[in-house]
Amino acid sequence: MPALCFGPNCHENCGKMSTVPDRERDASTSVLDPETTHEGGADTCGPHIRCPLCRRKPREHSRWCCTCKHVWNTFDTGGVCPACLTHWSEPQCLTCRQWSAHSAWYAER
Repeated sequence: MPALCFGPNCHENCGKMSTVPDRERDASTSVLDPETTHEGGADTCGPHIRCPLCRRKPREHSRWCCTCKHVWNTFDTGGVCPACLTHWSEPQCLTCRQWSAHSAWYAER
């Protein structure tokens, strides 16, 4: 299964995915079928999503770029690209830059 990785551009040859810097993000990007909730105005993906290694929460505006070039928040779709339906099994944390299973990011309250 593919892994999501952190970097300024999509990786064309490694089969991995990267985050997209704010300055390169398309303002028209939409998210399909969000699976997380937005709690009390906090700017995070949701109260139950955090890196299993460093415990940092990704921001609501964090974006990843699929190898098909679609840009979206991987945690809004459980790791599935809405454009090509590729399932990304391991995102890379934007803070500690370590890879973890996508399912490990969904913490119990």
